[in-house]
Amino acid sequence: MSNPEGPDFERMVPFTDNWAYLKTELAWLDRLLMVAVSRQKRELQELDDFAISGEDRVTRHWWKGIISLSGQPNYDNARPPKTQRPSGSYAQQLEARILASQRQGVVLALPQLRDRLQLTMFEKNVLLLALAPEVNQRFGRLYSYLHYQHDEADWDLPTVDLCLRLLCRNDREWRRSRPLIAPNSRLSSLGLVEWLNADDTTLLSRHLRLTEDLTTYLLSEEPDPATLDAWAIAPTAAAGESSEIPAESWNSLVLPDPQLAQLKTVAAAARATDGTMVLLAGPSGTGKTLAAKVLAAELELLLVMVDLAAIAPDDEGNIPELEDLVNLPPCVLLLKNAPHWFGRTPTIESALVQSWVIQRRRQPGLTLLSSPYLQSIKPSWRQTMKGTVEFPSPDAAARELLWKRAIPPGVKKERSLTWPHVAQKLALTGGEIGTLAQTAVALAQQTEPPLLTLACLQQAIALHHPEMTLPRAKTARTKRAKAKNS
Repeated sequence: MSNPEGPDFERMVPFTDNWAYLKTELAWLDRLLMVAVSRQKRELQELDDFAISGEDRVTRHWWKGIISLSGQPNYDNARPPKTQRPSGSYAQQLEARILASQRQGVVLALPQLRDRLQLTMFEKNVLLLALAPEVNQRFGRLYSYLHYQHDEADWDLPTVDLCLRLLCRNDREWRRSRPLIAPNSRLSSLGLVEWLNADDTTLLSRHLRLTEDLTTYLLSEEPDPATLDAWAIAPTAAAGESSEIPAESWNSLVLPDPQLAQLKTVAAAARATDGTMVLLAGPSGTGKTLAAKVLAAELELLLVMVDLAAIAPDDEGNIPELEDLVNLPPCVLLLKNAPHWFGRTPTIESALVQSWVIQRRRQPGLTLLSSPYLQSIKPSWRQTMKGTVEFPSPDAAARELLWKRAIPPGVKKERSLTWPHVAQKLALTGGEIGTLAQTAVALAQQTEPPLLTLACLQQAIALHHPEMTLPRAKTARTKRAKAKNS
């Protein structure tokens, strides 16, 4: 049988302890910094060769595009980075070694923190940048040089600008990553980093360092997983519910193929274009929220859910939550009850909604509008959407699959209770099936031994859907007796 992690996984050597892992990560960071130092030394040398005045240095990004500078790149006393040529990227091999270490019970602090708090790769590497000077002052001196500063003692911590320059490969990554290290970002709200000179300078010039508790945890000889309980798992949006990167996959969705194809196209569009807005229309319980979770997992973005029905103007007609919704980090934003803002009779002024939409479309991420009916959204708004996905009520085959998934593994049921029969007789949505299953399983747990019976399910139906009935399925014996009598 082939190894699911790949052909090279079994050859990956696990880290012996947390410090062995840190040495590997810091060696990677050192190489990254050497490339940046080399580029900056070359740039400064070019400035010395061509700049005549201080104004020339300030405007170098303009005149360097006019003057052709000859010469080959060189490292100018900075040792060149070591090239890696094994199969797979550095990140892939590092992740394989981390996984191998975890399987042997070796606790690695930073990967454990990343997984527990669901940090992005960028956030995790920012923490590494801030941790490095706590291990070796050489990193602080390199940061000082890259900041264009002369007083090394005052500038041995990374700035927002340096983090973005080192860790972002293009403008799109820069735009996505900048909100992740703002003072109101998760790293700050979770108590992982603290800001210096936060009030008297621009965001790019601000320095960040790890809190003492986090530094102690990351540098532990034997990190204690219980330490992670001190940090919250996810921040909350002011007007919404808890936000996190979901773990759902495409297999979680029970939808017809056309709708699945549409959702995958939405994911592709969101990767290519910032500010994508899509309408999800369908009855309650047909999978709109689950689809939002799957898209967030696919895009590796936070999911923020906001119920527009809960947002109302204050006495002066203002919407305080609008500013919070404008300043969200890169995320998948699900707006529930979208007709309250985008319907034919909105509950707030259309001009405010229009202004917010314009700002939202300039931000990285994906915005999803959820409505039970397509016609509930004003046609002018529907025309501005990048796409519309309509969620149908599940057919009998889909309902059977939903019932099977709704019952937890290990729950025993009586033979007379068959899912094809239940799915055929009860025309329910996925959300309704989940609610019924939860109640029926709770009733089954009260019996000894626990057994999910037709009676349990009938009790649940009587509670949630008293207008429905579930007749007992006809057995083969009953069918033979009926045939004989006829």
